[in-house]
Amino acid sequence: MLFNDQGSTRPPVTLAISQPAHALISGEILRAWAEPLDKQLVLAAEQHDIAWLDWEVSPTFDPRTGRPHFFRDIGAAQHAPMWEQGVRRAEAAWGRHVALLVSRHGSTIYQRFSDRHRSTGDGLAEDERAASDYLRRHRSLQDDWARALGLDADAVARDAELLAFADTLSLILCGALPAPPQIEVTGRTIKVELVPGITSTYRLSPWPFVTEQLTFAVEARALPSSGRFADESAARAWLADPARAVARSSLCAA
Repeated sequence: MLFNDQGSTRPPVTLAISQPAHALISGEILRAWAEPLDKQLVLAAEQHDIAWLDWEVSPTFDPRTGRPHFFRDIGAAQHAPMWEQGVRRAEAAWGRHVALLVSRHGSTIYQRFSDRHRSTGDGLAEDERAASDYLRRHRSLQDDWARALGLDADAVARDAELLAFADTLSLILCGALPAPPQIEVTGRTIKVELVPGITSTYRLSPWPFVTEQLTFAVEARALPSSGRFADESAARAWLADPARAVARSSLCAA
């Protein structure tokens, strides 16, 4: 789950956005790419967080924040099995090409995890082991699928980089990541700048899309005005409440 502080609203409100909803924005980002992209890549971007479907139905509660866990606060030991199931679901639903790209995106995540955590202190040993196991198992699986599909390593790497770019940009739009000054993708550097005074709106330069502006809207849930719940029971009642909000964001050319 992601949390987006809507600072421009009065009173301010924080929206909770599910991982699969954030992934929909990733798909829209690649669907608008200025160069033609394989439909399987766009679908994989749209569904790359299929691993989180079951968790988002009943998210775990973080007593430190008084909210459902932020997705980055869940360790690899817990979510690596979810990714395994997500890859299997992707293969069953859409075939090996989409499953390959979802699997490869998982590898991108677990490689970044391994790069960040090189020691076994602070209780990270189990998470490190889960990340390493995923990388080892899926490396050969990805090679087998790519070979069977006739995809060369460079093509798969390029698609994985585009998916990672769309994922990162969507996380920024959803308020889950601070915007870096620039993002590297497929040999180009794209500058990112928050538009002052407008929530979740960013300028990109050079502009990589077919239209001069992109707008996004996904269903979300508004947290209470305090930004947290008294306990897990209150959070469960909120999850059962049918009330919804809309999380809006946009990209524009500099």
